[in-house]
Amino acid sequence: MSRTVRVRWPRVSSGWRNFNWAGVIDAKSVVHISASEANPLPGGLGSPLDGISKHRGDATIYVKNVVPHADQGGGGGVEFFVQVDYDHPLDIVTDITVEDPPEQGVIV
Repeated sequence: MSRTVRVRWPRVSSGWRNFNWAGVIDAKSVVHISASEANPLPGGLGSPLDGISKHRGDATIYVKNVVPHADQGGGGGVEFFVQVDYDHPLDIVTDITVEDPPEQGVIV
């Protein structure tokens, strides 16, 4: 069963990010990450998830080099590089999805 967390990152320029999710991500996890510009909704609507709005915007935003890791003092997590092709930092939102473990490994 997959699990997803939505994370809002304020004022992001291109660079490395880390998100720890203890008990969910470890070094062998399969992790997919999507990214887009974010707009906080005025006043929020009750939960943090209700206060995050995704939109396309003018910037090109993408994620590369997704590297799950074991506990490094904050639980297991994932490091990834966010590329923000824009002339100033932007608020972004990522959906971090952890899939079921791989069924097998193959070396070719």
